[in-house]
Amino acid sequence: MFRSAIALLCLAVTLFGATHSVCVTERSDTARAKEAIEAILSTEPNNTECMLQLANIYLKQGKIAQGFEILVDAYSIDPHNVQKSRIATVLPFALKVSNLKQQAAKTNDKDIWNKLGDGYFEMGIFNEASKMYQKSLAVDDMQHMIRLKRALALQKNAQIYTAIEEVQIVLIKEPTHLYANYYMGKFLAYDLRNREEARDFFVRAKASLIAQKDTFGYLEYTNLLSDITKELGE
Repeated sequence: MFRSAIALLCLAVTLFGATHSVCVTERSDTARAKEAIEAILSTEPNNTECMLQLANIYLKQGKIAQGFEILVDAYSIDPHNVQKSRIATVLPFALKVSNLKQQAAKTNDKDIWNKLGDGYFEMGIFNEASKMYQKSLAVDDMQHMIRLKRALALQKNAQIYTAIEEVQIVLIKEPTHLYANYYMGKFLAYDLRNREEARDFFVRAKASLIAQKDTFGYLEYTNLLSDITKELGE
């Protein structure tokens, strides 16, 4: 479901055009257009044309979570109007995310939070992915791979020091953790440009990988070993 979302989002943002409401505007200044639409919605909260315009602006800005929320709200008010709009291309994804969020908020199920995190990560919405993983970790903080996924989301969102802190938490609890050592090496080598310190973590990652050889498929093992060996210059 999530894997085709980016392409459909791009299509929706490209195709979505204004219709015949008071919200219709040819403004080139997105910030001013957003202010004008929000001003109208403050007095006409059920104006779905304005809601669709605002959702479209958020999608164009890459603020997918906000765009989805407004789109779902508009759908709850006037399903027919939303379904006939061109932005409806992404409606199924917005409804799916909204439903999962409601389930997660109600049950506080770590698996649902993780599913949301994975979905956002696949769509490249790393700030939201990080938030979902954080909610899951609040339920069970011993999910080492989820903490590392959060670290990757933080790193991709240019929050490298917070990402490193997350990896360090895993290493404190499990010093020989393969992927914790591997990603720490990557973060140090490429984000902090500290190759000397990174090497120590790649050495540990290699030792851990070799020790666990039988738990990996052939291709996964050889590809990972090849990458670590390359990082070590061997």
